[in-house]
Amino acid sequence: FEVRKAKAWAACHQMGKIWKSSMRRDLKIRLFQATVESILLYGSETWTLTNSLSKRVNGCYTRMLRMALNINWKDLVNNAKVYGHLPRVTEKIRERRMRLAGHIQRHDDLVAHQLLFWEPQHGQRGPGRPHLTFVDMLKRDTDLDDTTEIQSLMADRVLWRKFIKTRTLKPPKSSRDLLMML
Repeated sequence: FEVRKAKAWAACHQMGKIWKSSMRRDLKIRLFQATVESILLYGSETWTLTNSLSKRVNGCYTRMLRMALNINWKDLVNNAKVYGHLPRVTEKIRERRMRLAGHIQRHDDLVAHQLLFWEPQHGQRGPGRPHLTFVDMLKRDTDLDDTTEIQSLMADRVLWRKFIKTRTLKPPKSSRDLLMML
């Protein structure tokens, strides 16, 4: 994450003149998503996000978005107004991760298909808390504990897409919906 963050900040700072211009907000957001967000989230579908890393990713994205929209912390604009209709970046990562896993699961010819739900059958784990795995993240994303149930959902593309839509938060359609969420 640190490498992606550094590259995204570099891109964000290079576009400083654009961010400070009087360009419309929606154009700035589209430009931000096409440049800075794509750099930050490159490969993010494979990340295993702990709670602390999720907070760091969300905070970094929020600061970059504030820079892109030319909103200073002294302006006292809350994050709900900064984001507007945009979902949190961790929700985007969650959706990407679930889509990638479904794609891999449905393609038997990929090597990754065999590795997606692989768990070691022998050996001993080291001391301490085990690291989060991709399977752990999928279980957290889907709120399902059984990997066979997740695999059966992934087998049907239409059903899996509907499941993803219900699991990932879609942005509110109006400011009234946004206020209802708060």
